Amino acid sequence: MTYLTGIVTVIHNASQVDFDNFVYSGVYCNVAQGPPGFRINGTDVVMVAGETLEILVEGPPATTLIYAPGDLLFVGNPMPIQTEFPTGKLEAGTATTNAVWQFVNIKNGDPTDG
Repeated sequence: MTYLTGIVTVIHNASQVDFDNFVYSGVYCNVAQGPPGFRINGTDVVMVAGETLEILVEGPPATTLIYAPGDLLFVGNPMPIQTEFPTGKLEAGTATTNAVWQFVNIKNGDPTDG
């Protein structure tokens, strides 16, 4: 897990953020925001320009993305592709539609509860 080492490979502004495909392990403040501050993980945070808050960032609505695109920069990494794959369980439809996806234990392939 690169978020534990502080290694990041992407920097996105608010208009580029993609919580479906990336894990953000911090936010960098480009422009200070006085009270109430930025809404990050459900908490209002007042930040100083040039400051980095190292935190696993939750997607909306916990984190509000209504700021000017350059105010906050989200740093992180692409989400590992191994975290989800078809289990073979299918809902109504054909083998190529309505597949049920589950998180799995990557060591043994067994489904997890999330």
